[in-house]
Order: sequence, then structure tokens, then C-alpha cells
Amino acid sequence: MNQQARKLTFYGWLLAVLATVLYLLLSAPTAHWNTNISAAMPGSVTGWQQQLLKQNNSSRHISLLLSGQTIAELRQAAAQLQQHQISQLHWVEPGVTMLQLQTVYQQHQALLASPQQLTLLRNGEYQPLVDAALQRLYSPAPLLPGALQQDPLLLTQQKLEQYRSQSGLQLRQHWFELKQQGQSALLLMAALETDPFDRGNASAIATALEQQLQQLQQQWPMLTVARSGVLFHAVVAAERASFEMQFYGGMSLAAILLLLWFSFRSWRPLLLALTTLGCASAFGLAAVLLVFKQPHILGLVFATTLIGIAIDYSFHGMLAANQGQTAFRRMLPSLLLGLLTTVLGYLALVLLPLPVLNQVAVFICAGLLAAFITVYIVFPRWLPANSMQVSPAFLRCCAAISRGYTRVPAKAVLLVALPALLAIGGSLVYLMQFNDDVRLFNQSPQALIAQERQVRSVGGQNWDSRFIVVLGDSYQQLLQREQQLQPQLQRWQQQAKLTTWQSTVQSVPPLQQQTELQQLLQQAYRSDAVQQYLTQLQLSPPPTTQQWLTPERLPADMLQQIQPLQDAQAQFVSVTLLKDVALNADDIALLQQYQDTYWFDPIADTNTSLQHLRSQLSLWLVLALCSAVVLLGWRLGIRPAAAIVLLLLLAIGSALLISLLLQQQLNIFNLVAALLVLALALDYGIFFTARLQHQDVVQAVLLSATTSSLAFGLLSFSSTPAIASFGLTVFLGVALSCTLAPLLSVMVVRESEKRAAL
Repeated sequence: MNQQARKLTFYGWLLAVLATVLYLLLSAPTAHWNTNISAAMPGSVTGWQQQLLKQNNSSRHISLLLSGQTIAELRQAAAQLQQHQISQLHWVEPGVTMLQLQTVYQQHQALLASPQQLTLLRNGEYQPLVDAALQRLYSPAPLLPGALQQDPLLLTQQKLEQYRSQSGLQLRQHWFELKQQGQSALLLMAALETDPFDRGNASAIATALEQQLQQLQQQWPMLTVARSGVLFHAVVAAERASFEMQFYGGMSLAAILLLLWFSFRSWRPLLLALTTLGCASAFGLAAVLLVFKQPHILGLVFATTLIGIAIDYSFHGMLAANQGQTAFRRMLPSLLLGLLTTVLGYLALVLLPLPVLNQVAVFICAGLLAAFITVYIVFPRWLPANSMQVSPAFLRCCAAISRGYTRVPAKAVLLVALPALLAIGGSLVYLMQFNDDVRLFNQSPQALIAQERQVRSVGGQNWDSRFIVVLGDSYQQLLQREQQLQPQLQRWQQQAKLTTWQSTVQSVPPLQQQTELQQLLQQAYRSDAVQQYLTQLQLSPPPTTQQWLTPERLPADMLQQIQPLQDAQAQFVSVTLLKDVALNADDIALLQQYQDTYWFDPIADTNTSLQHLRSQLSLWLVLALCSAVVLLGWRLGIRPAAAIVLLLLLAIGSALLISLLLQQQLNIFNLVAALLVLALALDYGIFFTARLQHQDVVQAVLLSATTSSLAFGLLSFSSTPAIASFGLTVFLGVALSCTLAPLLSVMVVRESEKRAAL
């Protein structure tokens, strides 16, 4: 390449960097970084499952349990809290909802009956109904307006009072009051007008709310607040991911800079390393923002490992460029081969149905390509030959390591490596155990989990994460199918396989049942028992009503379990919540006899998806290894390829085995880490089998392995199990690869030189 072409290439690179930085300045501030853990999971199998999870409004609800003070002080604190307006948050007023429900039921009396009441009417057993109505009349509590005239047996009145008595909560206008272990407590509820996983808005709401709570606790020091809601977990997860990204990325960068200064004592290597890392990070982030509408913050945490890989290119580039153009050009094919093998390995992640890994793959591939181009264009221009002095201490250390490895006999390496590989492989097969639990992605603090359980328990909202889903073409069809399911739910309750359930049909029966109830009541009004009751109260039998109760008439807060699917034409869905579920596979199989009725367990389904994904990733790992063998065999020859594969298997197998022993079980992110170890170990193997100066290769690999070990080793301390597993395995794999890689020179280069001499 002539001088003019080099200038044009450099200016083209500079223009691309400036354009990328400008794009990031414009796009990054408005980017929506997703913290929703479900967005990082494999997609659900069916469309309605994905849509149901997407439309789930329960994630926008929060609850606060106030205790530790007298009931008067708790009321004062709650009123003071609700007086402060917080943007995009409104307080739920349960008394208003109950008043709305009371108004709806008042307008549609004698249309609701409990299963027991309906059975009595169908069997013509009217006296128990009369006795229950008389008992209710003796109560001092007021009746609904017009109750005796429209519904003399007070079926609707009794139904409404069931709602009021649920969970032992005392209904007030703006909150619920209760007794908790003999002490007064107060339950506040609120709803968000924004997605709790919208990091910016959610963080602002949580911060404003916490400030108000801190002020209350300063005013009432004994006040205790327990929190429940996705908002609090999402904000903690986002803050922790952001902290870990900045902390681990910053620590890795600081370690790299210190190592560079110790090794070279010059500003030029620092500038070159920062330029390479900056370009790699900028291009990687720009690629993610271009490809993905809502990148996940967890993917960005994983993507910080780019620092540990891209710095390898800097070390190889600057050490080669420092020796002149000839050495630099001789190094480039090995660097390019390392890039190709790494990119091929990460491209496999793009094909897997796991969004967070797709984003990591795009980030790493774009970043490494930018790092290689930067080394290729910038390093020869900014680093003249012999302009960089390597630390004498570092040179002596590398020379000692090189001499030590070159004294090892090749046969001894094979005699030890092959049995070790068999032992490691056998141990892995014997001890192998995987954990495909989705909760490895993120775990909330135990204190927050305890608060969540406490609030859900006292509020009667501790529903199981598994539920029953019914699909239909209309609200009425859903209600009819829910009604058909009620006897089975009652049998399960009698068998102690669940304690209770909540369906929309319990609040609004289908029109078919309302019509039947009206007919049964007209028969009851003509019976002797009911006529005597009506005569005693001087009432006339009410006529058949024509104002039917439909779901649309219920308050919005009571319609959250039944709704249309937004992405489906004329498709509606209802959810039946369950509590204390103990159903087995045979019980769940009984749901198949009900049309369009399904058992939905999002966590188990996601775990199953992760299990399938792990199997696919294992296959991709084997395919990546085979592809590397073919590529290396074509480029380097059979003997070097076989030696490198031996190194890869030893490093990856040992890293997985040690991770298994330390963690007791492996997970999908240990396999993702193994794929990264494969990429890094390939780089080391390629350079040690290339005909380069052994001591120079030792310098570059030692520096890159040290920085990579620091970068990934820090991740093993993450509070997120998935990240910790990933960091541990990569740290072990990189350390082992660096330790074993110099032996490739003994097995390949020196043996080839001996053969050539003969």
C-alpha cells in the first residue's frame, strides 16, 4: 500500500469513528435500555403466551404496608404520603372501587348467586335461602337501595359482602386496615402509568417515593415500611447492572492501564490501547443500538468483556509494530485468523433464541472488527519502529518463561496431556449436572424478597406464579368456558390441591347463567317457603329483569384478568389465579377436556426453553470447535491444528470441571463462557504455532491473558448468578489457556524445525 492509499485509508477510518461517535451522541441518550428480565429470556412457544406476558398489567401495581405506629399515626402518615403528587403514579382508592362495584350490582340485582345458592335453587331447597336472607335482615348493616324489592332473597347483597370480607382487610376510602400480630397496620396500593422496566421513569418514581418514605420515617421513627411490586425489583436490578457495568468495566480499564504503564512506561502504548478500546466499544454499542430497538442492560454487562478481548489485539499490534513494518506484516495473518475464529464463534450466538446473547454477540463482533481495523490502520502510523521501550523487568520475566517452556520435551507434553484430557472428560461426564433455572439471570436482595412476601401475604395477593388460561372469541364465550371449569376447581379445593382461586366469572356470570338464575328465582317466588317470606315482609315477587350484567360494566380494576389480545383478531383471554397449588401432571392433563383451556407456568416454560437452548448451545460449541479445526487445518496444517485442539479441550474441559466443583452445578452461561474461552484460546494457539519470535509471543499473550483474567475474574464476584458463572469459567479458561499455550511451540514449531533439519 503506497503512502497516498494509507492516508486515504486513515482518513476514512477517522471519518467512520467520528460518524459513530456522532450517532452515539444522538441515539444513546434516548435509547430505551430494557431491564425486564422476561425480555432477556427465550420467547414463549405460542403467540398468546407472548402477548399475555406483554400485556400483563400486574407489573404496574405497587403496595406499601405501613406498621409500627398507632392506627391514628398510620392514617396520618398515609394521608401525608398520598398528598404528595408523584409523576406517573396514582394511588388506588379501594373504597371508590367498592362503591363502583356496589353501584353496578345495585343496578343488576338478582343476577348473581354462589354455587351453593344455585344448587339449592336447582334442587328446589328454598328454606335455607330464606333463613340466610332473614339472618342478613337482622344484621344492623345497611342494605343496597332497592334490595328487598329487586332481590328479596338478598343474593346480590351477600355476594357483595363476600368481597368486603376477603383477606380480613378492613376497607377504607383510600386504603385497607388490618391487624398484624396484634398490631395495627395499613395497606396502601398504587398503580404506575409507565412501564416499571423503563429505567429512567421507573428510577425517578422509585426515588421520589423513597424520599417521601424517608421523610415519614424521620417524623415517625418507629414507622416500618414493607414494599411489594415489580417496580422496586426492576430499579434494584437496573442500578445493580449499571453499577457492575461501570465498576467492572472501570476496574478492567484501570488494570489494563496500570499494566501498560508497568510494562512500557510510556504514554504512547496507553494512547494506542485507549484508542483501540474506545473504537471497539463505540462501534459495538452503535451496532447494538442499530440492530435492537430495546437492548437489555444485562447484555451490556456481558459486553464489557470486550475489553478483555480487544486489548489482545492492541498488545500483539504494538509489540509487532515496535519491531518494524516487516514484523507487523508477519503478525497480521495470525491476528486476522484469530479475528475470524472469534467472530465465527460469536456469530453462533446470534442464531440462538436468547435476546441477551444475541446482543452480546453483535456487540462483540462489531467491536472486535473495529479493534482489528484500528490496529491495522493506526498502529503502523502512530508507532514507529523502536519507539517503545519494554520494561526490562517484564522482558526478563518473559525470557525466563520462554526458556522454561522450551526445555519441556514434546513427548512429555503428550504423555501428560492425553491422560489428563481423558481424566477431565470422564470426570465431567460423571459429575455433569446443569441448572436451567431462569432465576439465575437475576436475584433481588433477600430483604426485598421478604418484604414482597409479607405484603402479598397480608394483602391476600400471594397467588401462585402458575395459572389457568382460557381463550375465546368474546367475553361471553370466555365466561362460559370459565364457568365450565368451576366444578373442577371446586374438586381440587376439596382435595386440598389448592386453597382458593379467582376467576372473572365469580364476579360476573355468563348471560346463560343469569337467564337460568332469573328463571329459577321466578319458580322460587311461587314456592310456599318463599311466598310466606314475601308475605311476612309485605313484598311482591319482582318481575324478570332485562338489564343483564356484562364484564364491561365492572370497574376497570376488576377487569385485569380478562382482556382482548392486542395482536390477535377477535381473540380474548382470561386468567384464573390459583393459591397454594399442589397439582400433579395428571391433574393438569384434565384441563385438556375443556376447550381452549391451558395450564400456563411461565417460569417452568422458560426453564424448559433454557434447557433446549443449552442443548443448542452445546451443539454450537461442538460445531464451533469443528469449524476451528477445519479452518486451522486448512491454514496451518494438520499437526498445528491437532495441537491447538488439544489445548482447547484441556482448557475448556478443566474450566468447566473446576466451575462444576465450585458451583455444584453448571448453567447455560458456563457454556457461553466456554465459547469465549474457545475464541481466546484459539488466539493464543494461533500465535504460538505461528513462526514468530517465541519471546515476543509470550510477551503479547501474557499481557493479554493477564488483562483478560482481570476483566473476567472480576465478573465472578457479581451478585447476579449468571454473570458470576460466566466470569468464573472464562477466568479459569483464560488462565489455563495462557498456561498451556506456550507448550504449542514445543509440540509444533520446535518439532517442525527438527524435522526440517533432518
